[in-house]
Amino acid sequence: MNVHIYPSPLNNESRILRITRTLRRRGVFGRVVVLGVRAPNLPEREVVAGDIELERLGNGSWEAGSGLMQKLLRNFAWSVSVVRRVRREKISCVNCHSLSVLPLSVLVKFLKHSRLVYDTHELETETLASRGIRRVIARIIERLCIRFVDEVSVVGPAIGNWYQSQYALPRVWVVRNVSSSLSASPNGDGRLRAAIGVSSGDARPIFLYQGLLTHGRGIALLLQAFSAGDLGAHLVFMGYGPLENLVRDRALGSKRIHFVPAVPPDQVLLFTADANVGLCLIEDACLSYYLSLPNKLFEYVRVGVPVVASDFPEMGAFVREHDCGWAVTPTAAKVASLVRNLQRAEMAAKSLGAKRAAALVSWEREELELLSMYREMGFANNAPLESTGEAQ
Repeated sequence: MNVHIYPSPLNNESRILRITRTLRRRGVFGRVVVLGVRAPNLPEREVVAGDIELERLGNGSWEAGSGLMQKLLRNFAWSVSVVRRVRREKISCVNCHSLSVLPLSVLVKFLKHSRLVYDTHELETETLASRGIRRVIARIIERLCIRFVDEVSVVGPAIGNWYQSQYALPRVWVVRNVSSSLSASPNGDGRLRAAIGVSSGDARPIFLYQGLLTHGRGIALLLQAFSAGDLGAHLVFMGYGPLENLVRDRALGSKRIHFVPAVPPDQVLLFTADANVGLCLIEDACLSYYLSLPNKLFEYVRVGVPVVASDFPEMGAFVREHDCGWAVTPTAAKVASLVRNLQRAEMAAKSLGAKRAAALVSWEREELELLSMYREMGFANNAPLESTGEAQ
């Protein structure tokens, strides 16, 4: 049995689902269970992707209150429910997906005499939320606990180098958060233009931001860039989040800025394919952001949409290597200048680069590194280390 621990309602955890599907499909474990947090309107237990078991534990009040002490108390109470859940199970491997539950995962490892994988989804101690005393505590916890981890997996080479250097780790595995290959890449069918009321006769290109509307993602600088003057283009925000009202208000007062509410997950790429350029402008608000390689970058490329990305180590290197977009300093002035001067021919050339990149970057390739990690721990010995070529 393989247990994955993550303190969330498990509503749309794409990375965890990709990993667990690979582990079951390749026969690495006979049973895979993901333990999360109970939440209103979600079942306590469900089976997804055929045979991945999701269990939501606790009293459903994980999000209540934001103080440090409140979070520590909730974490402790939920941890007790996790220990109770696994006490009678025979567990061969534990996967920890968050620093906040790393001490719990170490405890489960020793209680069950299992192996432990620390699959950190970002640079955990250097996030936007990790400030002051929280950062001090986070750094202490990670440094104390990581010595008991058998393997560490991260989402990008730069973050991998940081972990290896910071904790003198002999090896860190890099498994990028890339989506599966598509059996057929969708073409723009006009649904995004229809959603914003722009006809096919409007020659202005569409620049799309899709995803969480929150701080640190370039929302404010994009609004500033497209509000300063007519750039000869449309800006579309598609998603939800804390800054949704701000985006809605700006869209009401502009003919060039638009808002589209979040669409179902299976529709996202169909809308994205209708854009001319994707936007992935992470701000240099913390080291985790600076070294990030967001999955949104891969989603744009997956449907042949070139990307305007922040000129940071990972994102800048990716768009340059594949010639699939433009790496810029994330400021309103730089973005406005780029958009104003972009020509259709250049967009078309970068779109070809995006399509070439999509053929080279996929989860089917990334999972080979994942399987190599489990093989090093004594699992996955019967799983062939070659791409299955399966597409979603």
